[in-house]
Amino acid sequence: MSLLWSWDNLLSTWKQVDKSVDTAAIGDLIEFLQPWSGLSLWAVYVGEGHVMHFGVGDENTTQKACRSLIKILIPKSKSGSILKKTRICTQKISEIRVPPGTTIRVNNNKHNLAPSTLDEILYRCHTFHHQEFNYDMVKFNSEHFATFVRYGQAVGNQISLKPNSKANADTTQTLQMIIQQRAEAGL
Repeated sequence: MSLLWSWDNLLSTWKQVDKSVDTAAIGDLIEFLQPWSGLSLWAVYVGEGHVMHFGVGDENTTQKACRSLIKILIPKSKSGSILKKTRICTQKISEIRVPPGTTIRVNNNKHNLAPSTLDEILYRCHTFHHQEFNYDMVKFNSEHFATFVRYGQAVGNQISLKPNSKANADTTQTLQMIIQQRAEAGL
């Protein structure tokens, strides 16, 4: 059993960490690029080797896609018991479970947008920490969350239904409303 555990542990931790991660600054986008699917987990660097992200750490890309598909196929009244919400969390980069061969790097250049101020980024991080949302591969995934925190616009380039660097207006508006409501409530 320990040999099996060691092999599994080796496979689940084999990652290629780019040197750019060592010099990441608060607010930088960290991309966990998965080699076989071409999809990425996106996160925002929050300091001391930690990132904030919106993703299910124990689910792989196929499982996440299945969750999104189930959400579409099953009416909302029935899907609530099957699909749980996903929590915005902070984790050490080294503790995030990713498929073998995943490349981890700072990638602030993919979206071609100007970053928000550090105060705005930190406020968004504070506002959304531990909040729960329904994960949706097309409308609200980790890239939408990370880009909203960094730029104030929820952009998702992984699923190409719209031109690159175009914000998902509904997701952006929903996240902006949450920030406004929390600000009005003094949170």
